[in-house]
Amino acid sequence: MDLTKPFGIQLYQKDRKDLHVLKDLLQLLKSQTKGKNVSFAYIEANTSLIPDLTLWENLQIVTGGPSWEEAKASLKPEYAALFRLIRNPDTISQEVEAWERFCLSLLKGILSPAHSLLVDMDEDLFSPLMVQNFKKTFLSLASERKIYLASATSGLWLDCAHSIVTRNNFSFITEELDQELLKRHWVA
Repeated sequence: MDLTKPFGIQLYQKDRKDLHVLKDLLQLLKSQTKGKNVSFAYIEANTSLIPDLTLWENLQIVTGGPSWEEAKASLKPEYAALFRLIRNPDTISQEVEAWERFCLSLLKGILSPAHSLLVDMDEDLFSPLMVQNFKKTFLSLASERKIYLASATSGLWLDCAHSIVTRNNFSFITEELDQELLKRHWVA
């Protein structure tokens, strides 16, 4: 990963999988963008959508578009697959499974003009196949946006992150990851 670019994936180490760390992610984002305008989208499976709106209504808040199909057509092909995962966009968001809420939350983040994506992962909510699909999406997004990915299972994400961030009291400690070293360990 090219560290000279202003984007990529930073991995934030959570203490527990079920812990929501929006506040920590916002503080991390703010600490790295001092004096700059901060725009972000929060992506999470349980709390990032308005529960009484349908999936389409939640997405329409960002797109403003007249139809689900038009929103789907506005995406790059590599992200359009996320649309196909949504079974019924007219379902109330609190009534669908966590992975569908996460997909829609991710679509909202992709379609928003935000410069940074704050992703709060709980891998227990998804199958391993879904986690791999999300990883591919994040890798593709990392070429155009800064992604702060919080996970208690950081080992799943080491192959795609350029740094890992931990918190020590009131400060963040960022450690750059050597991708060549990681690749050698994955091969072995």
